[in-house]
Amino acid sequence: MLQVLFRIPVTNDGLPVYGFGMMLFLAFLVCTWLAGRRALREGIRKETIQDLAVWLFIGGLLGARITYLLNERPRPDLLTFLKKLPQIWEGGIVFYGSVLGGLAAYGVAYVLIYRKQGLSTRRLLDALAPSICLGLALGRMGCFLNGCCYGGVCSAEHAGITPVTFPLSAPARDVLVDAGLQTVAGFSVVPEAQGRRDGALVEAVDPASPAYEQGLRPGMVITHVNDNEIQSRFDLDKWLGSLSSWKRGESRLDLTFVSSPEEEGTTITIYPRTLGLYPTQVYETVSMVLLMLLLMAYYPFRHNPGQVCAVLMVGYGVHRYLNEILRDDPRPEGLESYGSMFLVVAGFSMWTWLWRKPADAPIAMRPLATPEPVPPPA
Repeated sequence: MLQVLFRIPVTNDGLPVYGFGMMLFLAFLVCTWLAGRRALREGIRKETIQDLAVWLFIGGLLGARITYLLNERPRPDLLTFLKKLPQIWEGGIVFYGSVLGGLAAYGVAYVLIYRKQGLSTRRLLDALAPSICLGLALGRMGCFLNGCCYGGVCSAEHAGITPVTFPLSAPARDVLVDAGLQTVAGFSVVPEAQGRRDGALVEAVDPASPAYEQGLRPGMVITHVNDNEIQSRFDLDKWLGSLSSWKRGESRLDLTFVSSPEEEGTTITIYPRTLGLYPTQVYETVSMVLLMLLLMAYYPFRHNPGQVCAVLMVGYGVHRYLNEILRDDPRPEGLESYGSMFLVVAGFSMWTWLWRKPADAPIAMRPLATPEPVPPPA
């Protein structure tokens, strides 16, 4: 996971470039380019795709964020809702919400602009289908870098699966700690009265944790965390208990502890990780690349425009339904599962209807590039 790819040195701390945002930006550029090239085969100008990409991108992001925020618990108030809406770098992008938002944006654009131009929606969908797969693949890599859309705890019995672990600043950490599956940084502290003012007393340390390897043991007292003084367990909770205390991309934890009051403190640096989780983001990236190749191979065999998109609907619906079984992040689970089933039924129905429908008249394929004239021999 790499929430911050690099920092641009324009401020003291540097301007962060987030992995999730970078993947979305790359997806917009690469998918628009691919869709523009494929649109020429459908008699659609590249300029139309480039203009339409802005409509779909904005509409899709709005739909995705609105769907996510409406399913948050507790539901944010209006001011918090509006504040969180543009924060796409935090994750919280619901794909089926982006589909609804993209469809709404296309409907508005079609009525206002593209209906007058005679744009064929079915041909447009076939041109866009491989780009949608590519966009999903890049988007899920962004999720992997951000640490969101993660899977459940990977069972030790599944030896053929390589689990992934995420650092302290990943969203998965809070969920795993709240569920009681692990501690924040590999140790727990003794519950105590708020009046204690000499540090946080360590109760237990996981023998497999980096903290144990660096010398932290039960009975020791933690006095500082990342140069912040710890006078009680409540101070420790303030600095370790919530993701809001951590900068995005931060994974380093400096602990200072003592064995007895008269001893000089020992400082260790550790990089705590979560339990091993199913890499569902990687699964979707691989699936979408394979589905993109399938759509491009199927394109010459379609009976009618729109069937490539229908195959996309069925393929993605099946993948997403299965992948949802492994996922364990907060999300609108009902929408994701039932939406996947609806997509499979709708895609199969659409493909069958187009197969039985008389074939559309072929169009003259436009060349991908105008060849340079060959000068006559001297």
